[in-house]
Amino acid sequence: MPEAEPFALVDRNRNGLRIAAANGKALSAGVALGTPLPDARAAMPALAVRASEPERDGTALQKLALWLGRYGPSTNIDATDGAWVDVTGVAHLFGGEAGLCRDLTERLGRAGITARIGLAGTFGTAHALARFAGSPSGSGWTIAPPSTEREALAGLPVAALRLDREAVQLLVRLGLKRCGQLYGLPRSALAARFREATRASDRKAAEIRAATLLLRLDQALGTVAEPRRPMRAPPEASARLAFPDPLLTAEGVTAALERLVALLAAQLSDMSLGARSFRLALYRVDGTVAGTSVGTSTACRDPAHALRLMRERLAGLDAGFGIDVATLEAERLERLEACQSSLSTGTNDASIAIGTLVDRLVGRLGRGQVAVCEPAESHIPERSEVWRLAMEAPLPGVSARVPPPTHPPRPPLLLVPPEPITVIAEVPEGAPQHVVWRRVARRIVRMEGPERIAPEWWRHVGASGMQPGTRDYYRLEDTTGARYWVFREGLYEDRPDDQPEEDDGGGDDTPPRWFMHGLFP
Repeated sequence: MPEAEPFALVDRNRNGLRIAAANGKALSAGVALGTPLPDARAAMPALAVRASEPERDGTALQKLALWLGRYGPSTNIDATDGAWVDVTGVAHLFGGEAGLCRDLTERLGRAGITARIGLAGTFGTAHALARFAGSPSGSGWTIAPPSTEREALAGLPVAALRLDREAVQLLVRLGLKRCGQLYGLPRSALAARFREATRASDRKAAEIRAATLLLRLDQALGTVAEPRRPMRAPPEASARLAFPDPLLTAEGVTAALERLVALLAAQLSDMSLGARSFRLALYRVDGTVAGTSVGTSTACRDPAHALRLMRERLAGLDAGFGIDVATLEAERLERLEACQSSLSTGTNDASIAIGTLVDRLVGRLGRGQVAVCEPAESHIPERSEVWRLAMEAPLPGVSARVPPPTHPPRPPLLLVPPEPITVIAEVPEGAPQHVVWRRVARRIVRMEGPERIAPEWWRHVGASGMQPGTRDYYRLEDTTGARYWVFREGLYEDRPDDQPEEDDGGGDDTPPRWFMHGLFP
């Protein structure tokens, strides 16, 4: 819709259609927000309307708040029509606060967004200036110098204090139309006037509105702190570069990444920390953001390794019309003391090499495609280890401390689940003399065992069906030199010939069964 034509968005509520937003032409003609559509049409028959889409507006506003990260690490949406960004310590990168507001206004304008900007030392004052203050010389922004919040708010309407409509109407009836009129008013007198102006049944609501009014005023003036929750927690360590000329080539982006990695690694070293994740954000001149992130299996602050991982992701990033700001953030920080990473024959070099290899595999194959095995608390062989994603579990020998095994040797290859076999053995406790596995008969010439492992009965309390029994493990070797790890589940029991066997599904009451569980090299 052209800006020269009066246009408005309407929203449906229980009272019918009302004006939710309007362009400058409609507002200058007297179309006020919240006006019923029939009243607005009666005053301006040529008004064009369209149904609002609050869900899409909310998504677009969240994207805008994320994009504002180029001006500060903490951002979030503000109500349904605004966003805020903490620019503390950032304005000098744009030549001052006016330069920052000018840069923001121009970039939003190129994206087709008309914005009103308020900049102040408190969120309440910035909110009021952005929505109710007239910008000097039509610049689109209003700046309140430090410690001038009181003067900046004095001439603004009381609605600038983020009050509900009933509270604003009540203040207007009391003759309090400007924020400055509240400065010298005793607080007890203000609460009393609120009670006098309301019905007896609404006294409690009046007390709440009076308390809210005083709180909002104190927050805007800075006498009461108002913590703000950012959309994404600011990073504990980050590096940022702003470029006078936009970067357009892959070589320029790579050179910028090298500088960012070096700056971030120096920060992490000073803090004796390492990061498990690195996030790169490239802010384009057209207002869009390109980004990627990489993770590491162990805490890392080695610039060469981090640069190698990030370079593999740069090929998928498009510089667009140019990149003028780049940031690199470190996430999931862990304590990482200084250590010798070269000229060493200890395990440290091996651990670093394993972590580096895992990180590169994850970067090539994907986060969900690389897993590592770590020990678990169980004496059942197939339950004594679990597989976890490499980026979510400490690598054995790096962070985990695995005690040396105290039990007899275990085969490096386990069959999960164990495969049933047929054996010829002496009853009741004899070792297998002949084994048939996968339809191949094997004659046993050497054996060791048995090693008894009891079942974990507590895992099967109340379960129906056959329960696991006691296992007797044997290490066997056949005539070809192949070595096996087999076990018998269950025990042989002597029963009188006239007493039938009762199969109750219990572990040791069932006939013994034999299984192939592992292979030795």
